[in-house]
Amino acid sequence: MRLPHHSPLTTHVHLLARIGAKLRRLSHYSPLTTVLLLIAALSCNSSREKAPLTFKDYPALKIGFSTQNFQKAAPVNVQTLTEYIEYAAREGYQFIELRDDLARLNDVDCQALAEVARKNKIEIIYELHKNPLDSGFLDVFRKGLSNVLLLPGPGILRTLLSRSEFDKDSTKKGWTKDELARLTKLTDSCAAIAKTKNIRFIFENLNEPFFGNDSTYGGGLTDFFAMTKGTGLQFDIGNAFRNSSRVKADPEKVAEYLPSLGDRWVTTHLKTLQKGESQPVLTDNPLPLEKVVALMGKQNVLYATIELLPVADKQQCFDNHAKSIQFLKEKGILKD
Repeated sequence: MRLPHHSPLTTHVHLLARIGAKLRRLSHYSPLTTVLLLIAALSCNSSREKAPLTFKDYPALKIGFSTQNFQKAAPVNVQTLTEYIEYAAREGYQFIELRDDLARLNDVDCQALAEVARKNKIEIIYELHKNPLDSGFLDVFRKGLSNVLLLPGPGILRTLLSRSEFDKDSTKKGWTKDELARLTKLTDSCAAIAKTKNIRFIFENLNEPFFGNDSTYGGGLTDFFAMTKGTGLQFDIGNAFRNSSRVKADPEKVAEYLPSLGDRWVTTHLKTLQKGESQPVLTDNPLPLEKVVALMGKQNVLYATIELLPVADKQQCFDNHAKSIQFLKEKGILKD
């Protein structure tokens, strides 16, 4: 009988096999020495990984982090990404968001990372950083779709909803009707292609207004979702209220809107603000974390990703993750 790779029984079988191998290697020692060495070895093995991080009131939810948190500290390559995957496993995370802005990882890279992720039982969400109205988007989308198919996880491909069209015009507040028409047609088409491969294509809110207003400043995120069918949302809990947002949203109105999306709200970025700016550790936020997690739990939005302001020192990056997890525990969001 072939056992499932991640089943509890398989885990015990592998553990017994390791114990047997250790006993064979230690057979020339005295019985007491053998027992002491085995206890020490197994103690080291058990201390390598912490208990899984678990949401207190919604245990089905999963916690992970984005590798963009390290983007100022190290390049994106197999070596550094392997380090982050192994770190995630040791610390009790269930997944990572692998940010590869322009899908520059090749097939060999993705296959190597997939092996590491499976070994460590870590899921991967693949994260692009190219908005649909930017030049060259389709090429990045096609390569990103090819890459995500090689990675273990929920089958989620994510990118930005807006950027270049706002970067070009500092006075621009929302999408024009023409931009919105092109955006919705293109994204629905890409989402349909992804769906044929069992991949969910989702978009993160960024600088566009959360709520549109045709008579004042143009289209916003809610207009986008009203005009599309196959797209999903990665809700960034800070971006709608950042100083860089072209029209800051009312947190209460955003919280009222999110349930209307149903299963189109797919993942969440836990990124928090102070005075309208992103922070290197999780803090209080205009839309409180507790409220967001409660909405996620009620709507079965399973993936909560810690996204932090990157810093240049890698050890500080790791420390900031630890501080953020402690913050979530002190808030009663994660089990202590």
